[in-house]
Amino acid sequence: MTMSPATRVRPLRTVIIDDTADLRDLLRLALNRGGFDVVGEAGDGKAGIELVRTEHPDVVLLDLSMPVMDGLEALPTIRRTVPGAKIIVLSGFGATQMSERALANGADGYVQKGASLDSILDYVRDMTAGTKPRPSRSLSVVPPLDASESMAPLPPTFGEADPQARAGTSPQPLASGAATGHVPAPASPSSPSTPGGVSASSISWWQAMSMAPVGILELADEPLFRIVYANTTAQRLLVNKTSPGTPLGFSAPNLATLVAYHRLDADASFEVELEGGTCRATIRRTGWSLLVYLDSTSDDVALLRRAIATTAHEIRGPVAVICGIAEASGWDGEEQLDSEMQARLMSSVARQARMLDSITADLLTAAQIQRGTLRIDLTPLDPRTVVESVAGDRYGIDVEVVVEDDRMVRADPLRLEQMVSNLLGNAIKYGEAPYTIRIRPDSEQDDHVAIDVVDRGAGVPEEFRAQLFKEFSRATGTVATGTGLGLYVVRTLAEAQNGDVSYRPGQYGGSVFTISLMAVAEPPLSEPPVEGAGGPALQDPSPDQS
Repeated sequence: MTMSPATRVRPLRTVIIDDTADLRDLLRLALNRGGFDVVGEAGDGKAGIELVRTEHPDVVLLDLSMPVMDGLEALPTIRRTVPGAKIIVLSGFGATQMSERALANGADGYVQKGASLDSILDYVRDMTAGTKPRPSRSLSVVPPLDASESMAPLPPTFGEADPQARAGTSPQPLASGAATGHVPAPASPSSPSTPGGVSASSISWWQAMSMAPVGILELADEPLFRIVYANTTAQRLLVNKTSPGTPLGFSAPNLATLVAYHRLDADASFEVELEGGTCRATIRRTGWSLLVYLDSTSDDVALLRRAIATTAHEIRGPVAVICGIAEASGWDGEEQLDSEMQARLMSSVARQARMLDSITADLLTAAQIQRGTLRIDLTPLDPRTVVESVAGDRYGIDVEVVVEDDRMVRADPLRLEQMVSNLLGNAIKYGEAPYTIRIRPDSEQDDHVAIDVVDRGAGVPEEFRAQLFKEFSRATGTVATGTGLGLYVVRTLAEAQNGDVSYRPGQYGGSVFTISLMAVAEPPLSEPPVEGAGGPALQDPSPDQS
């Protein structure tokens, strides 16, 4: 019996499991174009397992880095559920890093995000046909640096107003009479000028110290070693409270112990483990205080390498979507996109571009924090305006805004938008709906307004909560996602605006991140005009007036 020419092979049933909805749209387009039948999509490993159990697909495209349950964790269960299916892992991590782990856990193949849609489709076709897949050419996101390119920080601009002074949080100068021997005397008007013709005396000693690339910490020479001054780099390394008068043991117990041991040494230098990283500490004595210099150069290099790797992964996702949309927009003939799909894809471009902007904004802010050049412009503003703007920018995500306090706050509008956007993006990435932003009176500080960002996800593991707001900090145990800078940036920006940020578990599950900012004091009620005080006399409305 011969088969009719009209007889067709059943299209392979395919499931896509990826936490980026825009990328799922593109993969669906490409697979449908190639003759595959996409029967379902899921946004995390746990939902993907349930979808596979329901649909019993022939092909599974599985992302590795996802919330709730990552791909590596879900992979063995999916393999047991559909032993005959082809499971192809799709991820932004380098093939040398993750492909062996994916294959060992049950995957049949591995494709990097950033490959063209056509090459991904060819790879899936070859894999399902049983032929050796052609290698896909991945997108290079981080080009190599030329020898002439440098990552050295820009020099400070002479005469520029101090960034912390602009923030309203000028660092505390050394107490009067503290002859450190390290600070030059103020230059006279006849002081020599810089090559640009600007007098070097236009920059103060404390501004120079605040922008130093090493930590500078001045301590009172007494048993508690109370902090007199900590520059920006020292604050980053100590992480905990470093305001003047705080005992060093509260901020850095390890450092306090070593300082106590070496306080009488003429030239003490030692390694110390701090919250912000490992560094070499050097102690110098003054007439009444101790100066501690903290050099974290070697640790900063390691942090920089990790930051580059994780940032490249975070950038690769949005870039892959944008490149894929550009490729799909060029399809001709029957494969041309209708107007509705074109509108969806343009919305995806805007959304992914905004994600890239958020990543680069955090990187720039982190660099400004480390160089001591972070600029904050405080002004009275209505937080509701900022919150509603951020909530409205989350395309396709419902975010409820609840206002229980209508007071103004003193904040930088652009920085507050960055903070709220980071917290909401964090909730969407790691939590679950419903999402709520609540503006309420701060129950712990009457003169502050609290902004809560709430989700109903799994919450933050208790063992990780102490590290939440540290630089480059990410929870272990799952495939790493995020640059590790978002919450660190939020904390630093909050403190620069005389506020703070905190975390607590939600009453009914999930996470509650709270920004607390100083409320703008209400102006006093105007006094009624007083007769004879320059204004018209009050008219007596009594009937006796003639």
